[in-house]
Amino acid sequence: MGTFTAMEAELGIGGSLANIMGGILGIVLFTYLGSFIQDYMVRTYPNKFGKKFTRSNRFLIKVKQRFGLGGIAALTPILLSIPVGVFFALALTHDKKKILVSMIMSMLFWATVIALPYYLFDISIIQMIANLFEK
Repeated sequence: MGTFTAMEAELGIGGSLANIMGGILGIVLFTYLGSFIQDYMVRTYPNKFGKKFTRSNRFLIKVKQRFGLGGIAALTPILLSIPVGVFFALALTHDKKKILVSMIMSMLFWATVIALPYYLFDISIIQMIANLFEK
């Protein structure tokens, strides 16, 4: 969403690069502090953050079972948010290097897919998506 916002605000390539750097910083921050944050939230609010199955949790479990960490990483920038994706990846594996690499690669992939056509060919992915929902 940050890449879309940077493009719509016409911040240029600098805005998109700042968005990418912010995403990487968020991934690193939540990867290394995520375990502490999760433990604190579960201890402080056990009824709200305890283990329970919801419709979205079931969907994420299916993604985890079928596609593993790569599937979670692929969905994080476009459907999930960075904190939610990293927290779920931490529940999947404790290998922080794997989480960092997969999340950063996924974020860079999606930022490229969204921003490259816009800056090189003046093709707005945002407008294409908006046109799909207008009809």
